[in-house]
Amino acid sequence: MVNVAGRSKGCFNCRKRRVKCDETQPTCKRCQKLGIACDGPRTLVFVEGKIIRSRRTQNPSNRTKGVTMTPAWKREDVKKSASVSPPYQSSPQHVGLRFDEYEVYICHLRRYLYPNGPVDLGLQQLRTSDLAISRYPTIGAGANPLFNQAALTFATLLFGAQHHQARILAKGYDMHGVALRQLNQALSIPGCHERDDIINVINIMAMLEMCLPSGPRNWLKHMLGLEQLIALRDPGSLAYASTQTLELYKGVRHMILLASLRNRSPSILARQRWKAVLQTPLSLEPREERELHEVMADCTVLIAASDEVSRTRNTHDPVRLERVEEIQTKARDLLTFLQTWKQQWDSEKGNSCITEDDFEAICAGAPQALWMVYKFQNDSIARIFMLYTTAMIHVLQIVEVTEELQAQSGFPGVETSGTLHLIRAAGISIARSIPDYLQHRRYRGATGFTSPVVQWAVLMAWQVLGRDESAEGKWMVGALQGYSEYAIAKAAWEV
Repeated sequence: MVNVAGRSKGCFNCRKRRVKCDETQPTCKRCQKLGIACDGPRTLVFVEGKIIRSRRTQNPSNRTKGVTMTPAWKREDVKKSASVSPPYQSSPQHVGLRFDEYEVYICHLRRYLYPNGPVDLGLQQLRTSDLAISRYPTIGAGANPLFNQAALTFATLLFGAQHHQARILAKGYDMHGVALRQLNQALSIPGCHERDDIINVINIMAMLEMCLPSGPRNWLKHMLGLEQLIALRDPGSLAYASTQTLELYKGVRHMILLASLRNRSPSILARQRWKAVLQTPLSLEPREERELHEVMADCTVLIAASDEVSRTRNTHDPVRLERVEEIQTKARDLLTFLQTWKQQWDSEKGNSCITEDDFEAICAGAPQALWMVYKFQNDSIARIFMLYTTAMIHVLQIVEVTEELQAQSGFPGVETSGTLHLIRAAGISIARSIPDYLQHRRYRGATGFTSPVVQWAVLMAWQVLGRDESAEGKWMVGALQGYSEYAIAKAAWEV
């Protein structure tokens, strides 16, 4: 009852044990730590909706004048209201959440998604009737059952894993099997590559595999398959695409590039037709960010080419030497472009960063290279800076490989260019950017979604700084413990 002292809203177990419940929804943390089933904290119930008159002495003749009695709450009124209070029940111990459990899972998942991105937009369009799977591991209703099944699978598994709920996890994996079967059936239909919902579902499956891997390289298989589907589409069709379709392309572009770089295979985004259409306002991206994506798309082609050359047995083959020189020239052209890009970026007001001493890191015993941090105007500027630095690392690594190939061939005039030093310096720059990025996000109260750009940058910095074998690598791991930036990216790359 509302406004009655002494009535605890804690869960049944905490009240029985006479301990203070933290009232965390849907299950309290005390029960989670003890590994016992929790019915969750009790919610407030409006027993009777009426105006309570003062008990002070009043004129009896006027006592009932002007008093409007509101009717008791009815079940149908509660269902229509936005209140989280359940309808009236005679037994207080049976009072529970009015929300369907899948609504809780979806709200939890949306914290970790790109706001208004392709997956988030799909979840926003879900109706209560689409959640008719509480008793069955398959969806029989809804305008888009394929997307609904995949999204709810992701939401259920993520919630179950993060809250250590074995029952929810088991249900999620049952749903996962159904979602995969539905996807395979949809892929067998001719023309399936034209359906946005299939593209989005594969994207969801890849994201799920990055967070909760079910097997080695599974996320990579999903993304490479997604790239093959998109390759069947006509790039010119984007001129007539809806905004939601364009957002879908924007959302999967970075994932496709990450998969191509991880697989060391050329990306379709490096093809001239795709570049041309994505250089228009259709890309829905700022020009600076689009140009950095184009650089990394070119890197996928050069990496695949350098791997092909390195497999040539005759190290003194003139054709091989000519090919190595060609790859190196293109890589150096990309370096020149990035240097020009950075100069233009820094010239715009608000984009540059300042360097400050990190006294907290110094006192905690951080390596000397990380005694300073970069400060940015906001986390978006920090994110673009890390994207630029990640692109720089990939290009420098290509140059470094071609220099090694030339040295193996006894190529005259090959000198140490300090490429390895530049790669390490770029890794230090990313490591110095991460603290301020995270601080900006904390100030904004953003504790969920993490940009894949930052995840990628974190991993690249950790790799080039020597992983756990170096002082800088160990420090990064310690500083990022508990953050999804490191955990998800590491799982994605080291499959």
